[in-house]
Amino acid sequence: MQFAAIQDYAPLKRHLIHIAQSNQVPHAQLFWGPEGNVSLPLALAFITYLNCQNRLEEDACGQCASCLKMKKFVHPDVKFIFPTSATKQVIGKDVVSANFLKTWRTFLHEHPYGHDSDWSYYLNSENKQLSISKEEAREIIQAVSLKAFEGAYKVVLIWLPEYLHIAAANALLKIVEEPPPHTLFLLVSVYPEKILGTIRSRTQQIHIPAFTDKALSSILAQQCSLNQEQLAQITLLSDGNLNKALKLVENMTGDYFDYFKSWMRLCYAHDLTKLVAQAESFQEMSKAGQRNFLAYSLHMLREALVLYFIQAGLTRTTDAEQEFTQKLRKTLTHQQIKEWITWLNQAYYHIERHVNPRILYLDLSLRISHTFTALA
Repeated sequence: MQFAAIQDYAPLKRHLIHIAQSNQVPHAQLFWGPEGNVSLPLALAFITYLNCQNRLEEDACGQCASCLKMKKFVHPDVKFIFPTSATKQVIGKDVVSANFLKTWRTFLHEHPYGHDSDWSYYLNSENKQLSISKEEAREIIQAVSLKAFEGAYKVVLIWLPEYLHIAAANALLKIVEEPPPHTLFLLVSVYPEKILGTIRSRTQQIHIPAFTDKALSSILAQQCSLNQEQLAQITLLSDGNLNKALKLVENMTGDYFDYFKSWMRLCYAHDLTKLVAQAESFQEMSKAGQRNFLAYSLHMLREALVLYFIQAGLTRTTDAEQEFTQKLRKTLTHQQIKEWITWLNQAYYHIERHVNPRILYLDLSLRISHTFTALA
């Protein structure tokens, strides 16, 4: 991973390059920011730059032995620590990161912006609780007691340190505060407030914000085949979370805005025949597609609700969406919109628990239709 592979975040990249070039790298850093941001890729690019044998002014060379090993995540001076759980093959004291490295490398290549739920799927942990155990702390202490094999620094990268077991965190306090020479701890977190305070206080913190809409839209346009309406919808729904955006793309079925408009108009017209037909089409969507459409509908209703309190230009909608939400706001009271939001949240909950989607969608349609009928 190199800095060039990361879009946007130029000031952060310049800062990291500066401290590397000036040999003022803090011995313990905490990169933190919301899910789906660039924290983990940025940490990997920073480590690549630190140990690059032919550093350039703005990036690692990408060609030296160190860079080539970092591309495959097999550098001998980089120890990866991450949450794990017992599986059918690995149990007891063997549940440490070193025994899951092959799976971890695959995860990094395929989902560098993924989160704990994605990693749990890769582990095939059968929904067991993830944790960084005390045994893991012993492995870290043993690893940093050795000198670097070939790089300028020995680096311990701890992904999601909020999963550190209290015993593991306490065992690491001294080594994080006073590591051996040329040894660095790099923690990458989504919820830093959940990290043991005495660990967190020993790090220099760097906040990494979510992607801007512009950067996210640019990445999606390069990686995915989307029309402008779909690109705008996913960008707004993702709220700077690239991981979420890619999942929305994977499970997108058509244009959610058109589907939502059609649904609202059929409910308004109380057209039961077409509502039944639309419920059938909803059932034919994948589970992920059904969840995504309900999430989009919630987004639209929340934006309509927001219009009661702020100017239209401050909402997160396209021009066409904003025009439609304005109509909803004028037709419904804010209390009715709040009631719809409650219904949709309940529907989303039930979809995740495998309720019959056709019956659920039709019931929701009839409730909404009844609201419109009562207004007449």
